[in-house]
Amino acid sequence: MTNTENLFEMVYLLLDKKKMTAREFSDHFGVSVRTVYRWVDSLCVAGIPIFSTKGYGGGIQIDEHYALDKTVLTEDEKISILAAVNAFKVLSGSGNGIAGEAGVEKKDGACNSPEKTAVQKIASLSSANTNWLEIDFGTWNPLGSYVRTVFNVAKSAVLKKQQLKFDYYSSRGEHMERTMQPWKIVFRGQAWYLYGWCNLKNEERYFKLSRIQNIVNTGRPITKSVKAAESSVRGYEQKLAQDFKLIELKVKVPNEETFRIMDDFRVTIIKKTKRFVTLTFQMPDEYWLVSYILSFGSKIKVLAPEKIKISVEKEIERMYKNSNSADRTCIHYDRAVKKLRTHI
Repeated sequence: MTNTENLFEMVYLLLDKKKMTAREFSDHFGVSVRTVYRWVDSLCVAGIPIFSTKGYGGGIQIDEHYALDKTVLTEDEKISILAAVNAFKVLSGSGNGIAGEAGVEKKDGACNSPEKTAVQKIASLSSANTNWLEIDFGTWNPLGSYVRTVFNVAKSAVLKKQQLKFDYYSSRGEHMERTMQPWKIVFRGQAWYLYGWCNLKNEERYFKLSRIQNIVNTGRPITKSVKAAESSVRGYEQKLAQDFKLIELKVKVPNEETFRIMDDFRVTIIKKTKRFVTLTFQMPDEYWLVSYILSFGSKIKVLAPEKIKISVEKEIERMYKNSNSADRTCIHYDRAVKKLRTHI
């Protein structure tokens, strides 16, 4: 470390421990006691209220009223850092924010987590309201606790640079064991993903945490360069743009259903009435496109393109046929299909 870094660490140690001897500093930094006292003089010249006391119980101390954030971090910067650490603390199972964290800690057994300690230290340096934001990445079902378990195993593997093994259920219905070299954890699109090198596919991949089962840290070191992950999200976006063809849909939905599309895609409102909204949006022209449209039931009308209207119509016919044992020439079947065609 540089001399400046040593001086900063010295101040941090004193803020944390309140008092240390010159010999303790000497052992910590691997320097002479004389060098430690030179550092003390340098800090005093810089205006840091640091001093030493002699005799039994003496040592190097810093004024108890001194706060490092006055010279290093602004109040806004400190609050922003606290919000970020507090959010990570929630996800890793260390509590549910500052408010009411005692009850959660007992439940999760994470009373002495590094995240909690960081939150307490940063909060103690602030005179502002640090409890202005509460973040919870958990889901509305019991699955959330399992995702937190997967997150912690993945986090440990990323930090230790070790490979992972797990069962993965893809959106294409595939289920197979994967081994991968994790580079980072990414939150995007209302979900958490593990990003790294897939040994099976021999390329970089995203794995959705909620689709991972039986995750295990193999202990084997990562062999793929982490440098390949520097532009993770942007690079993967470009790859997706090449792999997936986007198609623009024009639909009409009731006002109360608009939010569903807006949650998933960027929309352009074309026309709005008291009851309905006509809008356009782009989505991947994939096998699940028709299923997505059908998830709205009768509350959506596809206006364009024509090929999607036909695909939806055919899928509805298959659904009707599967759920109705009547003969295809049955008059009720014909009426139902005609009604659906006029709707779609």
